[in-house]
Amino acid sequence: MGASTRWSTLVKARLAEMQRLDPGRGEVGPAFWDKRAKRFAAAMAGTAERDPLLARLRRATGPRSTLLDVGAGPGRFALALAPRVERVVAVDSSAVMVEIVARRARRLRLTNVEGVVGAWPDVDVAPASVSVCSYVLPLIADAKRFLRRLDACTIEQAFVYTNAASLDFLTDPLWRHFHGKPRRLGPTYLDLVDVLAELGIPAEVEVVELPTRPHHKNINAAVKAYRDQLLLPDNPAVRHELRGLLSSWLVEEKGRLRPPVRSTPAAIVSWRPQRD
Repeated sequence: MGASTRWSTLVKARLAEMQRLDPGRGEVGPAFWDKRAKRFAAAMAGTAERDPLLARLRRATGPRSTLLDVGAGPGRFALALAPRVERVVAVDSSAVMVEIVARRARRLRLTNVEGVVGAWPDVDVAPASVSVCSYVLPLIADAKRFLRRLDACTIEQAFVYTNAASLDFLTDPLWRHFHGKPRRLGPTYLDLVDVLAELGIPAEVEVVELPTRPHHKNINAAVKAYRDQLLLPDNPAVRHELRGLLSSWLVEEKGRLRPPVRSTPAAIVSWRPQRD
């Protein structure tokens, strides 16, 4: 089995599991993110500065650089880099996410940020000096087409950010408790490197530690977030049982709750496009 076929098989199996447990969930498209955009934006607010990828992107860009952020979400990296580069294009399939980017850019008085609504790789954008794609690929079945287009739209260096270890390892005991078996695993950064190699793209990998965010404001918010993550039905019995499990598992920090680990490994996969 080729690398891209293996990737597609893993992603489709995981999406099918999501669809079975939560009908409509397996279609992780614009509607899915539109619904969660505000909550996701609030959870991500102020987290870029502590992220190792931001430091890496700052080293790769300068005042004359242009940046393409694919799957920009609420603009976590796009807005953090905008003051340091010439122009930023933030692409996302969710119109609500792109509006959040635009609203935050106006509030920060950034005039060099352009939002583009559309699904990659079908959007029409000009090549940029540097491209970045953060935590998007594991839900994309056709990684080969996605990456080929990302490479074509990058002039100097491309960055893809993803987990170095599946975060399922944290929630696996909870998943098994409610579902009675392990979750279908998605592709890893090693699969990503193999797909790139299949495309003839030699990649570099840097494994970094990503600080765990204490983002649940209280136990009720945590129950809501983990019920969604674990694909559990929304009923009083499930909420009560999940609350009991989380109460003894989550750790309080600065008035908020986080998982009982201070960091998780993440992989920065990068390459420099090779043109004929």
